[in-house]
Amino acid sequence: MNNLTLILFWSGALKNSTPSANWTMTSVTTYYFLLTIAGSMLSSHIEEDIASIDIQQGDLVRYLIRPFPYYWIKFIEEIPYRILQGSYGIILLILFTFMFGNLIQIATDPFVLVMSGLIAVLAYFLSYTMKVNLGLSAFWFVDSRGFFELFTIILIVFSGGIVPLHLLPSAFQTLSYILPFAYTAYFPIVALQGQLNTVQLFQVVGVQVVWLGALLLLNRTMWNHGIKEFTAFGQ
Repeated sequence: MNNLTLILFWSGALKNSTPSANWTMTSVTTYYFLLTIAGSMLSSHIEEDIASIDIQQGDLVRYLIRPFPYYWIKFIEEIPYRILQGSYGIILLILFTFMFGNLIQIATDPFVLVMSGLIAVLAYFLSYTMKVNLGLSAFWFVDSRGFFELFTIILIVFSGGIVPLHLLPSAFQTLSYILPFAYTAYFPIVALQGQLNTVQLFQVVGVQVVWLGALLLLNRTMWNHGIKEFTAFGQ
């Protein structure tokens, strides 16, 4: 409903202004429908589970005795939710494509589609790793909900969740392109829309790989130090 409201806003705004080459009613509709799918399929929400259930309630104990890394166990647990919720968005997009085909614009180049798929996969790993690290902060904080809410606001703004980043002031765009948030939603969307050339597609993948490596290193550091702070009690 939030994205539909934004589509209605832009439909009124574009009637009273001159649309740019890359921001027409077609690109508006496509962007926000893909944003709905990205929000359900590529955005992980594992931090609450990790913080409140595993760490604060002590459920982490049952993971420590398993011969698999905690990171990958939670990853496998999260995948079915993302597939299920993402499938709803894809079905909705297919329906609207048949009903309003002139308002949906998706790239048809096989190379672009393959690169968009790779960017989407890396986007999910980025989102998941960020949220795992966020959840692990509960090793040191008694109540992390305020921190989570602040992070969510920053993520929405810098990932293009309200306004596409290319419509923002240049300084804000530069900051957004440096931070990892845009690579979890905005760039997968514009890549699938066919708005990135070959060089830009590879640049996006490169930045995603660099940020993913940094976040994984942070994850290992937080886990190795945080697990020493963890205590659990039983009968």
